[in-house]
Amino acid sequence: MTTSSPSRYSKVTIALHWLGALLILGLIVVGQMMDGMQGPEKLELLDMHRKIGLVTGLIFLVRLVFFFLHARPEADPNWPPMQAKLAKAIHLLLYLLPLVMVASGMASLMIFGLGQYVDNGDIAGYLAAAGSVPPLNVHGIVAKLLVASVVLHVIGAIYHQFVKKDGIMTRMSLRS
Repeated sequence: MTTSSPSRYSKVTIALHWLGALLILGLIVVGQMMDGMQGPEKLELLDMHRKIGLVTGLIFLVRLVFFFLHARPEADPNWPPMQAKLAKAIHLLLYLLPLVMVASGMASLMIFGLGQYVDNGDIAGYLAAAGSVPPLNVHGIVAKLLVASVVLHVIGAIYHQFVKKDGIMTRMSLRS
């Protein structure tokens, strides 16, 4: 069993964090590239997006297991209460929103049938059907919330690293 010290996350948790971060950033970029596309290249990107999204969802499920089964560093008791609550809320969103993204994306493709258009290369059918798929609307809204959460997370990390200089980023550092 992999364990964390009080000052650091486990190596597996750190690896999953950075792998998940890279995948999320890639999915956001691909999602933005697809937005407004009308041609068959949209379906090619969508096919890649759904496969990488599913892998990312699995990685986040593994991260959740590690979250509950392994010790993790405690929040700094000297933080102001509002800062501690904000940090907890952002971290909760960073766990939940990717899972909502996977669920809404897969529901759009599987339950509402958009996947058949991707599989068949039918861009016209996809474009005609996509506007009436509620989970796809959820996917778009949650994507914006996820981007905002990532931005706030990065701002928080930069604040701690360069303003507070409290060494908090060493908890999630790839270096031992």
